Amino acid sequence: MLKPLQCFMMQLIDYAGLFPPAKLPMETAITNYANFRMSDDAWMMSRFICPASRLRELQPFHDPLFNADTPFRFSVIGGSGRDRGQFLTRLKKDIENIRDFHHFHEGGAIVEVFEVRLPEDVLRKPDASSITDFLKEITATFSKSELPPITLFFEAGFSGKWRESMATVIKAIAAHNKFLINSDALKNSRPAGFKLRCGGVEPQMYPTPEQVAATIECVQRFDVPLKATAGLHHPVRHFNKRENVKMHGFLNVFGAGILTDAHGLDEKEILEIVADENPKNFLFTRRAFAWKGLRASSEDIQRAREKRVISFGSCSFDEPREDLAAMKLL
Repeated sequence: MLKPLQCFMMQLIDYAGLFPPAKLPMETAITNYANFRMSDDAWMMSRFICPASRLRELQPFHDPLFNADTPFRFSVIGGSGRDRGQFLTRLKKDIENIRDFHHFHEGGAIVEVFEVRLPEDVLRKPDASSITDFLKEITATFSKSELPPITLFFEAGFSGKWRESMATVIKAIAAHNKFLINSDALKNSRPAGFKLRCGGVEPQMYPTPEQVAATIECVQRFDVPLKATAGLHHPVRHFNKRENVKMHGFLNVFGAGILTDAHGLDEKEILEIVADENPKNFLFTRRAFAWKGLRASSEDIQRAREKRVISFGSCSFDEPREDLAAMKLL
């Protein structure tokens, strides 16, 4: 296998079998994940995505599944809320569920990531300073829980003055991460990241290429990690007849993130990569990933994947693999 492809796809996919369109029962989804962990392509698989409110449903699978030498890795979805008060109430319940989950499975499973949408009243009139203060409060709540360090990813949708709102949230996350470096009380907390939703159950839930490109440019500018979710089952952007929408490709989105990290691309250059629908423009050689005249070495790819473009959630693990095989990459 070509090393740049391996670096690109290494632990790229978080399995979201519980979520639409698959929406599998818990038993089927967690069994699939266990099987994927044992497959030849296990190196591409990262975490199992589960709502905090459903963690207790995994208790019956402790003995048959969660007794492996390596613990099952989880990314947990928080309950969010319409306002700060409801958000913080639900956050405390989510943390309680995570604590009980860790205790019950005794090292057989670990929550590494917590994903949550910021409440509407925070996003309605975005102010970087007030958002940063709110993120500090969230992080402090986790810190007091005595859980192992968990990486937090905060989601904000695209509506209204989306560019201003998105940039303000990412700027606030960057300020929060700088605060962590100098905070003795929160020194064990990990830097937070931004969560980009690339699709959903309805066409209007798919962001435009311009919105995706602007987000990639912004997280690069403010040095904030990016995690994606939804609508990225396939490698290259294309029109999907079944969904009646153009779906983003994970080679487009993550390739743009990697090349931006390597070359400092501007938003216009990023947009060209994100919007490209020609699979022939996305190449892997023995030494590099390439899009047209731009290249990223294996070292470039690994660095970007570790600090900038982390992973994406997909309800299918088969479709990304099958499409890569059809492109003769696997």
